[in-house]
Amino acid sequence: MDPHTHHAVAVGGPSRQHPHAPAVLVDIEAGDFVAALSDAITSTTWPRFGWPASLPIARLPDKGAPRALFQPIHRRFNLILFDTHCEVFGAPRLDPKKIESSGFVVRRWAGPDDLNGQAIADPHNWQAWQADGWRALPSAAAFDADPDPARRPTPRTGNPGVDARLAALRAVHPAEAVNPLHALMPEVCNAARRSLLYGLVPTSEALRKPNNAAVDYSAVRTPGSPARDSFMAHLSPYLSRASIRPLPGADARFDATWLNGSEPVDASEPDSGDSAAMREQFAAFIRQLAFEFDINGRGTSLRLLLDELLIGRNITTFGVTTRVAIGGAAFLQACVHVATDVDAGGVDIPDDFGPVPDGWLDRFTNAALTVLEGRAAEARTLEGRFDDAEALYAIRAFVRVRGEPGCPTRLVWSDMTPLYRVAPWFASTGTPQARIALPAFDRASLAAMKPNVAFDVPPGLANLLMRNKPEDFMKKPKAGSEIGLGWLCSFSIPIITICAFILLNVVLSLLNLVFFWLPLVKICLPVPKKK
Repeated sequence: MDPHTHHAVAVGGPSRQHPHAPAVLVDIEAGDFVAALSDAITSTTWPRFGWPASLPIARLPDKGAPRALFQPIHRRFNLILFDTHCEVFGAPRLDPKKIESSGFVVRRWAGPDDLNGQAIADPHNWQAWQADGWRALPSAAAFDADPDPARRPTPRTGNPGVDARLAALRAVHPAEAVNPLHALMPEVCNAARRSLLYGLVPTSEALRKPNNAAVDYSAVRTPGSPARDSFMAHLSPYLSRASIRPLPGADARFDATWLNGSEPVDASEPDSGDSAAMREQFAAFIRQLAFEFDINGRGTSLRLLLDELLIGRNITTFGVTTRVAIGGAAFLQACVHVATDVDAGGVDIPDDFGPVPDGWLDRFTNAALTVLEGRAAEARTLEGRFDDAEALYAIRAFVRVRGEPGCPTRLVWSDMTPLYRVAPWFASTGTPQARIALPAFDRASLAAMKPNVAFDVPPGLANLLMRNKPEDFMKKPKAGSEIGLGWLCSFSIPIITICAFILLNVVLSLLNLVFFWLPLVKICLPVPKKK
């Protein structure tokens, strides 16, 4: 047997002591990031063995707090860089022809907030991006398995029947999303004396996968959990009072004017005893039933519970006052109609409301969560790989090395890179700004800007615009009608941009009275112009 037919192969970054060290994560601001990376490598003197002490290019630190990687919208690019070499004396470079294929996976941290080495090394603390989104890795074997299920070895006994039975019983971990790796140009690798591979780190995702629901309420269903306590605390006090409470405006009528108060409050605002505040609190209670729990629509199942809350009227007969109480569901339904239907009439307000029975709030919370879960399923959102700005990620690279004749291909993994997060799109990078030229603001210039975009306006919107003057929209505009003609209205995009720019400056100036933000959000420099 040839003694050189097989030896171990390592995939990793710059570490002489650790052959499977994580790949280097570099940050490049240039558009031609491959050329910038190649120049950084060829301009550095590489030692005969291993990597140079440093490269003239920004890289992700190995220690410290997780750093944020920017997105392509920021005109910043992040690359991983590593080499493949043989695990023999001197760690010689691996012949590129030995590499059958290569790639890297991005995994999301799902472990504890304490980022200690033991937790990071635990495969159960990581998630993989699969066909249906981020999913937990079920075992250490899945953590190290080939991302492509078709390439994973299967146990064989030599008996076809037994092998088929074993294959049927074996749990197959789904495919994991793989990002491509590329070999640097031969002249670059020769200058470094290494077989170098690089890959573009994804920090944004055009493709989206539908979530199971827009919101996950499972934690709120756990008794005593902080999430449940927080949810119950946001409910109106009308849903938790253990005593009878007089209603504001008793013997008056609840109508749309109650919903347009000068000082609206949150539904969970505590009792104050002030009549105006009590009125605002009751209006907030009705808004919560109408818009959050939709008791006249998807939340009709809550009416039976609401009917256990009594409304009372004080009836005086021969000088004796008696409280007559009935279920409050019909009254609350009528109030919700006022909040949701423009033509709804007013509702007579009884004298008092309550009390809430023992244990009722827990039962209402569970029933309300069922309603919200149904609404969340209808309002499903599309999930991108890197939508969560608080999530932490790490990269693990791999190569598939061709074996000698008669030997299978070997899968070789690197270690995980340091943790990082993805910066949100609005993050500032300090890079040069994009410059947008506005046209001259004079009649001759504006007249030369012919319409270059057309809006197809339906009859309802066209009638709304035609029936109202600009100042009408600041009051109560007349409703449009679907009867009539639609219109095709053409505009000039540069003029639309000028209008938007003027309105932007007006709004910034108005809100500056509150935020004092003009020195931060608007920086204007004088530009000399030739006459």
